[in-house]
Amino acid sequence: MSSAEERRAARRRAREEAAATEEDVGEDVTDSREERRRRRRQGGDEEAEPSVEEDTRRSRRSRDEVEEVSVPDTSAEDEAAARAEEERIRQEQEEQERAEAERRAQEEEERMREEAARREEEERQREEERRRQEEEERLAAEKAAAEQAEKERIRQEEEEKKKKKKGFGGLTPEKKKLLKTIIMERARQELHAEALRNKEAKENKIKECCPNLPDLSTMAEAELQALCKKLHDKISKSEEDKYDIEVKLATQEAEINELTLKVSDVKGRFAKPVLKKVVRVERRH
Repeated sequence: MSSAEERRAARRRAREEAAATEEDVGEDVTDSREERRRRRRQGGDEEAEPSVEEDTRRSRRSRDEVEEVSVPDTSAEDEAAARAEEERIRQEQEEQERAEAERRAQEEEERMREEAARREEEERQREEERRRQEEEERLAAEKAAAEQAEKERIRQEEEEKKKKKKGFGGLTPEKKKLLKTIIMERARQELHAEALRNKEAKENKIKECCPNLPDLSTMAEAELQALCKKLHDKISKSEEDKYDIEVKLATQEAEINELTLKVSDVKGRFAKPVLKKVVRVERRH
């Protein structure tokens, strides 16, 4: 509760107390009048008049005192209360204006941040679009260059094919002989290397299947028996593998012969001879 409201409540209570005092004074006056009438009936009018006037003066004096006590001068308090109320209202208005200004400043700042974020997003989108366009242009240029290179390669191959002749076209007999010698020498080297590889593989297989025997003179009878049993098992396994390989080889040879006969039946009984190239000679008339 503010000070102005407290002062209003105090003035209201003072007026209520003054009204209650006036009622008490009125009751006292009424009682005194009734007392005077009763005395006047008993003792006469001469004795009653001074008491009535005295009671009237006493009641007026009491009323004046009550009015002086209960109704003080409130003009200064009202002015102070009014000024305080105006000051409070002014402060409230200033606070509202300040809050409104702060709210507007916050809204403006938020709007500026949103605007900056929107501009940044638009700039980022434009940058991405520009990069995408540059990437598409680069890919299109690379594709066009690759297609051009492929066309050039195909054209060169076609030109080379046109320049080439059938067989060893363009080679002299000396060059043909030299090329044949080189090919035969290369084939002989490859055959020799293959023979060496096969020989090495055979030796490795023999070493794997037939390892060197230990010194038999230093072995006991039980060890010799175990060694003999081990060698016997290896021989048996080798014979089994040999039989399996021979059966497989015979089966493959039979299949090859059968397929050869089928091919011969499809092609015919006689093989088509290779025809020689004949140079046509124009007849002279």
